[in-house]
Order: sequence, then structure tokens, then C-alpha cells
Amino acid sequence: MIGTPPNLIISGLYEEKTGEAMNILATTIPGLFCLGIGVLSVIAMRRLLPDRKVPESAFESTSDYTVELQVPSDNPYIGKTLGEAGLFHVKGGSLIEMHHFDESSLPISEDEPIMGGDHLVYAGQIDELIEMAYTHQLVSADHHIFSINEIDDRCQLRTAYITFGSRLIGQTIGGGSFEKDNNVTLAAVARRGERINQAPRNVVLQAGDTLLLVCPRKINLNTSTLKNDLHFFDSEDVPNIGYGTLISTAIMITMVVLSALDVIPLLQCAFLAAAAMLIFRCCNMEQAMRAVNWEILMVFAGSAVLGLAIQKTGIAECLANGILNVCGTNPIVVMTAVCLVGTFVTEFISNTAAGAMFFPIMYEAAEKLGYDPFPFLIALMVSVSSSFATPIGSPTHMLVYGPGGYRFSDFVRIGLLMNIIILAANILIVNLVYPLTPLP
Repeated sequence: MIGTPPNLIISGLYEEKTGEAMNILATTIPGLFCLGIGVLSVIAMRRLLPDRKVPESAFESTSDYTVELQVPSDNPYIGKTLGEAGLFHVKGGSLIEMHHFDESSLPISEDEPIMGGDHLVYAGQIDELIEMAYTHQLVSADHHIFSINEIDDRCQLRTAYITFGSRLIGQTIGGGSFEKDNNVTLAAVARRGERINQAPRNVVLQAGDTLLLVCPRKINLNTSTLKNDLHFFDSEDVPNIGYGTLISTAIMITMVVLSALDVIPLLQCAFLAAAAMLIFRCCNMEQAMRAVNWEILMVFAGSAVLGLAIQKTGIAECLANGILNVCGTNPIVVMTAVCLVGTFVTEFISNTAAGAMFFPIMYEAAEKLGYDPFPFLIALMVSVSSSFATPIGSPTHMLVYGPGGYRFSDFVRIGLLMNIIILAANILIVNLVYPLTPLP
């Protein structure tokens, strides 16, 4: 029941409507059955998905997108600044590191003077960088300072993909102040698993594009700009496995067991579990507050109000009557029809909102047919969380859309079949586990 937000919304509305709380394990058997069917279906239909290259594979070798050049002692630009020599902003790439006399890397600035023996490291389109080196009389470095190991010492390479709704879509990195504002340098761009052979700062970005960024060793990834526009593949928030892990696991299991046995209602169990996490120092108050997703809470609140509005205004009753007029009085047909529409709508809106929207419709339809709404609502819970036909159907889809190198058509090709298969499995198992019961 606590596995996904729509379950909590629907169970909460059901408790408010009937005064009876759903068991925390009410969806366990239907959920596991649909999971098994889904896994087997994907294995059976894997031929429908073409092999896609992982975007990071386009970034495996730094020599593919970085070049290190040296300023010879007779270079005419010695004594000038990077800006004056035209070596700061160059066609086809970006200056990402500079060294005087093989010492540690310097802060990159247009006003930095050029000296004989300087090492300049550029990232970008290699052929254009080589042309720039020729016109500015630069030579290949005598020995390579810029390597993966040394990147780890001074800075780091981070990969991230452009999220749907990102402000970077349709823009170029070179056309704005993104690098300066976030203290990062764009080294390369990959699209659908292939590195784009173009100056990275001039690439017009699309949703799902993978960016290779040169970042400082310590960088805050939770700034509003980075958090809203990019999703980083790796995370610095790696949990420490130890004593606290065992305690928090025991607390979670206790919470589930107490709620499943109806010893304590789920809401009270959750509050007690949160308090226990603080008492046993599994986390501190600051970490607990930071872990609260306020956006999700606002979606919860808005969804609950939406469901109530649909019910109070009579829209639910109207739609329920319309469904009965079309589908007749067969409860299985009505259940399937509402779940099918719910699955389709969830492809384009939040599944939490879809759950709140269809709860009153399903509840009214079940009551008008003279059946207990409980099985109908269990089927609805599974349906509004079963959207596979678009990458925007669920936030988890975006976690694999960019990193997996998938296309929108890939989701449609296999997702539509998956929607139908899971819908059939859902209706079957729900009616086996929770047989339809006429109202007294």
C-alpha cells in the first residue's frame, strides 16, 4: 500500500468514504502477480526493442574529446592574456585547464597571461581544436598532464541528462551563462548513445541528451538550476551501510507488520517509525527535513481536492452513469473500462492525480451496480500505476530514458502491449483474490 502515492490517495479516500482502513498488504498479491507477468512479458518481447548504446559509452576515452596543447617558447602570443590571444573563447571547444610550468591547474580567466611552456587543455570538437592550434602556433604537449587519474585529483567528470521540461531544451550552452553560473564546463554531448560530432557548446540541446561535464571536486548538485534542468546519473548521497542501516530496516519492518496486523493504523505507524528513526539516530532532524519531498505533498493535497471536487459537483455520478450506459451492467466490463481509461490518462498526468480523479468514478460505478467497491478500487490502484507507453508516464521512466539511449517510439512500441497485458493480468488476479461481492 505504501509502494506508490496513488495507493495512499485511494486508500485514504476509501477510508474517509467508508470509515474502514485498507490493509497495508491489500495490493501485495495483485502487485506481485502483475510484476511477474510484466517481467515475463518484457523478456518475451525483448526483440521489439533495438539495441541502444548507453550514452556514457560515447564518453569512454578522454582522448576522443580533449586535447592538450603547449605554448612553445617562440610563440608570438607570449606575454598576452588568453583573451587577447583568442585562446579563451575558441571555435569548437572550451578551455578547461591551464598550467604554468607543470604546476597545479590555474583558475581559468581571460586575464591570465600566457607564458612559454604553458599547457592548455581544451575539450570539444577535436578537428576544430587542431585547426586552432595550427593558427595559434601551439604544439602537442611534451608529456600529458591531463589524464583520468589526475581529473580525479583536481576535478571530476560527471554525466547528466536533460530532463523533460528543462529550460536548456532548444538552447545551446554557449549561448547562455550556464557554465559560469554553475562552475562547470561542457566537454561533450551524446544523443541516443552517440557522441555528437559538433562543438559541444554549440549543440542545440534536446530532452534526453547526455552531457559530460567537467566539475570541481566539490560541487553542489542541489542548486535550483541543476536540480530542475539536469538529472545526474551518479549520486553523492550514497548511504553508509552499518548499524543505522540495520536499525532503520527493523523499524520499517515493524511498521509494516503492525499496520498489516491492524494493531496500529498506517498513519500512526508512520509517525512512530519517523520518531524511532530520530531516537535511534538513524538520521538527524536536518536530514529528515531535507528528505521531505514538498512537491509530492503538494501533489497529494491537490489530488485529494480534485477527487473531492469531482465527487461533490456530481461529475463522478455523471461519468459513472455514462460508463454504465456504454458498458452495460456487467461488473467485469465496467471495471475493465474504467481501468483502461485510467491507464491511458496516467500516460500524460501524474498517477497520483489520476488515482484521485478516478476514485469517485469507480466508487460510484460499483455502487450503482450493487457491488462492494473494494475490488474495483484495488484494480484501479494497479491500473493508474501501470503506464508504460510514454517516457513521461512516470518519473521512473525518465531514469532509464536518457541513460538507456531509448527513443520515444521504443516506449510506444512495447508500452502499449505492456499496458494491455498488465490490464488483463490485473483484472484476472483481482477477481480471483477479491471476488465481487453484492452489497447487502
